[in-house]
Amino acid sequence: MLIVFNIFITIFGFFLLIKGADFFVVSSASIAKKFNISPLIIGLTLVAFGTSLPELAVTFAAALQARALGTTADIALGNIVGSDIANLTLILGFSAIMLPIAVKKSMNKREFPFLILITVVFAAVAYLFQSDAAIVWWEALILLGFFAFYMVMMFRGHKADELDEDIHFVDTKKAILLLILGLAGVSLGGYLVTSGAEYIATEVLVKAFSMTVTKATTLVGLSIVSLGTSLPELVTSVMAAKKGENEIALGNVVGSNVFNTLLIVGLSGIVTPLGVNSDVLTDSIILIGITAVMILFSITKQKISRFEGWILVAIYFSYIAYIIMRALGIL
Repeated sequence: MLIVFNIFITIFGFFLLIKGADFFVVSSASIAKKFNISPLIIGLTLVAFGTSLPELAVTFAAALQARALGTTADIALGNIVGSDIANLTLILGFSAIMLPIAVKKSMNKREFPFLILITVVFAAVAYLFQSDAAIVWWEALILLGFFAFYMVMMFRGHKADELDEDIHFVDTKKAILLLILGLAGVSLGGYLVTSGAEYIATEVLVKAFSMTVTKATTLVGLSIVSLGTSLPELVTSVMAAKKGENEIALGNVVGSNVFNTLLIVGLSGIVTPLGVNSDVLTDSIILIGITAVMILFSITKQKISRFEGWILVAIYFSYIAYIIMRALGIL
C-alpha cells in the first residue's frame, strides 16, 4: 500500500514541477522586462535559486538530521554532486535537443571560467577534507566566500539586454503571483518526486537485489535523489528552451551548479559536518571532466547544438550505469 501511495505522490510531484516551471519562465521574463534586467541575470540568479530549492531542502534537512544524531551528513554531498552532473548533461542536453542553445561570448570570460574554477576547487578541497573526512564550518565559509564573489560578479558584469517582444509577458502583479506559485510548485513537486522515488527505489534495491541499506541509500542519493532535486532545473530549462528563452535555460543550469556547490554546501556545512566518502570524491573528479566538455561544446561556434545535446544526455546515462555497477560491486 505504501508503494502505491509513493507512486501517486511521485506523479503528482511531476505535475507540480511542470506547472511551476512554466510559471517561473513567464514570470522571470516579465520581471526582466519590467526592471530592464538581462534575462541571463534572471536565469543565473533568481531562476537558478528557485530551481535549486529542492537541493537546498534535501541537503539542509540531511544536515539537521545528522546534527540531531551527532553524525555527518554523508548523503548531502552525494546529492549535490549528482545534481550538478545531471544539470550539465541530462538537463542541458535535453534543452539543446529541444532548441540549439546560443551562448553569449561574455560567458566565455566570466561564467565559464568561474564554473570550472569552483568545480576544481570543490574537488581539491574535498580531497583535502579527507584529513577529517568532512566539510566543517570554517571550510564551508570558504565556499560561501566564493558565492558572495559570484553574486557581485554577476550584477557588475552584465548589462541589460533587449528582450524578445515575441515572448509572452504578464503585468508585474501577475508576474509576482506566478513567481510565488512557481516557487511553491517546483519546491513541493521536487520534494514529492524525491520522497516517493527514494522510497520506491530503496525498497526495490534492498528486497530485489539484497543490497545493504547503506549501499542502497548511497546509490539512491547519487541517482534518484539527485535527479529528483534536479527536476525543477530540467523542466524549467526545457520549458525556457521551448519558449525561445535560451539565456534563461543556460543561465539556469550554470547558476544552479554555482548555487549547489557554493551556497547549499556552504550553508549546510555550517550546520553540521558533511561527510566526504570515496564515491563522492571520485564523482567530483568526474564532474570536472563533464564541466570541461560542456564548456567546450559552448565555446565552439558559441552554441550547443542538438547533436552535442544528445552527447550530453548519453554521458548522463553512462554515468548512471557506472554508479549502478559500482554499487553492485561489478566495478
